[in-house]
Amino acid sequence: MLEEQRGVYIISVASRLLSMHPQTLRKYERAGFLVPNRTGGMLRLYSSEDIARLALIKHLVEDLGLNLAGVELGLKLAGLLGQMEDDIERHQDASDLTQRLRQSLDQAADLLGIPQQKEEPEPQPVRRTIRIRHYVRTEAKPGSTRNEHQP
Repeated sequence: MLEEQRGVYIISVASRLLSMHPQTLRKYERAGFLVPNRTGGMLRLYSSEDIARLALIKHLVEDLGLNLAGVELGLKLAGLLGQMEDDIERHQDASDLTQRLRQSLDQAADLLGIPQQKEEPEPQPVRRTIRIRHYVRTEAKPGSTRNEHQP
């Protein structure tokens, strides 16, 4: 795991591995999508994790046609999905798994701007009140049929 976090690829190697221009890698760094490690001489060093993240970014841009704002959203959603997978692995027998997954789904919905669903109201007792106006027939308007005004 330490090797995945440690930068081992300089920018020219990383760009060749991903078939991306080095300037594109710098652009994604400026956008805040990743933070490669630096050497004492300030060379960028990309880890295996950085390479995997860049491959995901490349997929989002080239295959799905997302712009940088879409990539940001896609990376956040991918992070939430990863969190959900981790929760499933850690809490296979735990009773709080459903609640943790529900929280992750709510976070994903918030990212997408989907309004939260209102919980179903508890069933109310049936009221036996009669609405008088509903049963009162009004006079038919010219050109209308009587059935339009009946309940």
